[in-house]
Amino acid sequence: MKKALVVFSIFVLMACKPTPSSDKPKLVVVISIDQMKSEYLTRFNPQLEAGFKYLLDSGVIFTNAHHNHATTTTAAGHATLATGYYPSHNGIVDNTVYNRTLGFKHYSIEDTTVSFVGIDQCELNKVSAQPLLKPTLGDRVKAADAESKVYSVALKDRASILMGGKNANRAFWFDAASTQMVSTDYYTEAYPTWAKSFTANTTMTKEIENGWVLDESFVKLPSLTTDSFEVESGSFKPWFPHTIASFDTFRVRDNQAGSFIWNSPYGDAFVLKFAKKIIDEQKLGHDNHTDVLTVGLSAADVIGHHFGPNSYEVLDYYNKLDFYLADFIEYLNTAMGQENYMVVITADHGVASMPEYLAMNGVDARRIQRAEFTADMAAINANTMKRYGLTQNLIIKADYGGVEPNLNLIKANKLDLTEVITQLTSSIAELSYIEDAYSHLDIADSTCTKKFIEKIRNSHRDGYGYFIKLVPRKNYLVDMRAHGTTHGTPYDYDTHVPMIFKIPGKSAVQLIDTVQTVDIVPTILSLLGIDTEENFDGSNLTNLLD
Repeated sequence: MKKALVVFSIFVLMACKPTPSSDKPKLVVVISIDQMKSEYLTRFNPQLEAGFKYLLDSGVIFTNAHHNHATTTTAAGHATLATGYYPSHNGIVDNTVYNRTLGFKHYSIEDTTVSFVGIDQCELNKVSAQPLLKPTLGDRVKAADAESKVYSVALKDRASILMGGKNANRAFWFDAASTQMVSTDYYTEAYPTWAKSFTANTTMTKEIENGWVLDESFVKLPSLTTDSFEVESGSFKPWFPHTIASFDTFRVRDNQAGSFIWNSPYGDAFVLKFAKKIIDEQKLGHDNHTDVLTVGLSAADVIGHHFGPNSYEVLDYYNKLDFYLADFIEYLNTAMGQENYMVVITADHGVASMPEYLAMNGVDARRIQRAEFTADMAAINANTMKRYGLTQNLIIKADYGGVEPNLNLIKANKLDLTEVITQLTSSIAELSYIEDAYSHLDIADSTCTKKFIEKIRNSHRDGYGYFIKLVPRKNYLVDMRAHGTTHGTPYDYDTHVPMIFKIPGKSAVQLIDTVQTVDIVPTILSLLGIDTEENFDGSNLTNLLD
């Protein structure tokens, strides 16, 4: 009943049709729903009767929006959404990236110089926006008007930090061990007392006690698996109800309550509550200086990895998120009037269906286990060593992200680099579950016409990432995991994401034009009247909005 009331409220506000302000929006809200596939908007449409319906009925909907880079991961996606540049230019090419100079992997936003604030002890990564090579939307808005305020919040640190940027007033993210929103001293503003008070006093006690219960009211979709599909999460029981006891084997730093929040829809409910608190406390959108708030709904990704896009859990998550968004929109409409703010809804990437589900439905799909991949790499390594008379391992690192050959070994043995790398790359590409392999030589060769080469180049940064990058066959999961699913490929199921603009004074419309996620920032800047001479990777779409 409560959901119906919220739906009624926001549609009454729509019916009032306040006269749009001639001024630019006072608040820009960018919401990234981590791992949201564009097709959810149509497949789940029978259930989306509240927040999503409001946005679909009143917003500009780009039905064919894509990320145009190959490594579709959270850090790369959020940096792209926030800057208007591909990973090759914004510097964030993956979540964890192999540093070829140092010879090891590290977190892409690692910054050991910072210290946590808002919490006495924290075992999370020390991180900041320092590794970003391009300004974010918030950075550019503050550069245009020093009085503008920029805040960012998410469950994940990389979502919050990379969306907020280097000059945000504050970026917040969730520490499951303490169930607190935390930040670091990278940001100049002292940790606000209101934030500490909010996270200390806002608990999820009721939700934790009741557990995550399936809403049985939704329409049963033919695209769903059974509730206990056998390859769903191996971390905890894959069927409803999900109680705190079910997280015994999947604790986040030994805090069951924090684990429950992190792994359930209530994590994103918590984030949206915190977003409203930011607006209230900082008076965002309450003057003539345009403010920016970015919101990362990260629980969607955690749930999607565990259960897959055809699960009851994912459907129920979006059913609940529909209500959370309706509540948030009603708050925005009431707090400042719908003519004074703009909302953009998008996602950092999509996700692959579980190969077992696809195979069950007659699709060529398969899960590649770690042992098979490791054995294949060992065989290719041995054969190539034998071919060139090498006595040391040619392949020094290999995983689903790529392969790192020993370039110094090739040089020391006075072998032809191009020949050896071409041979190695070809051998990898011949594996039955690999679509193709791309070496640095391919990336540098302007005449290379391999499939996906453009997206591969858009994900490439010199010195970062394996020398040879891999693309699996479509619907083949090469991820070293026995359960769940993932993303990270250049296929449509990973690149095709929602893009919705709810803009004061703009009529609702669905557009089939092919657009990119790098188009979001230049479009918003244009709507705000902020001129920039930079040549973004993205395009200004304002001509399509009319």
